[in-house]
Amino acid sequence: MITNYITILMRHFEQMNIEVAAAAETELETSSVRDRDDTYDCNRFLFVKEGSGKIIVQGKEIPMKQGTLIILLSGIPHRIELNPDEKLTLQWCHFRSSYEDRDLYRTLQIPFFIQLNNIQEASALFVRLREELARDGLTSRLKIKAAMLELIGIYLDNLSIIENNEPSDDLQKIDMVLKYIDEHLGDNITVESLARQVYLHPNYFIVFFKGILGYSPIQYVNQRRMETAKGLLLKPDCNVSAVAGKVGMQIYYFSRMFKAHTGLSPSRYRKQAASFIASASDGEQENEEEHES
Repeated sequence: MITNYITILMRHFEQMNIEVAAAAETELETSSVRDRDDTYDCNRFLFVKEGSGKIIVQGKEIPMKQGTLIILLSGIPHRIELNPDEKLTLQWCHFRSSYEDRDLYRTLQIPFFIQLNNIQEASALFVRLREELARDGLTSRLKIKAAMLELIGIYLDNLSIIENNEPSDDLQKIDMVLKYIDEHLGDNITVESLARQVYLHPNYFIVFFKGILGYSPIQYVNQRRMETAKGLLLKPDCNVSAVAGKVGMQIYYFSRMFKAHTGLSPSRYRKQAASFIASASDGEQENEEEHES
């Protein structure tokens, strides 16, 4: 399995802008189901609140039962089928996003359906989407986006990566690059050195990398350096100079970038984190003593 699969997904969704066009709840019976494929110019989330049936997508027949969550990208033909005795209550939303999702999702081989155990959590998010779209208040767009990100988070939390799937060539290349970055954060990493790992021209590599991660290669490297630095600053044996060296940066440049990234200087971040950890540790100890007494 590709070790950086979830990393790629998370970087993509962090950068993605989402616009929800519609959301509703629909009850389907055999008489109300079309006998032809539907194709939409927007992405769709479908959630089975109650009942059962099946959906035909790209020649595959997928059982639909309570808790099934399906994501369908724009332009993908699909149709829902019900047996004469079946009924289906669907919660759904239509949305658009800022990336060319189809190519990315094909590269990542994202499953287009999952089965959820916590039905109430997902159902409540669809209700919230519908309510905020109808309310159209001052803060509705923010609340709609928050609900969509929660829904996507649930999808990712329950995503099962199939071990025996053969990763695409593009995904293997990105995985090699991300591993190289993590193993060489203390070195001078250039676009040229990254492009050489996958035998691509630097100019093409920049477009290739950003198309999947949503960041330029150097932006991603700097973010990984800051994320790594935050962890290192929590270690008592790593002072600021040592941390800067471990992430391959001169201390003055590291301090400036770290403050831009977190809003705190490295030394202040270190002190505040240490204070928080000590406070949390004292609280845990007090709880243990109360429990023992």
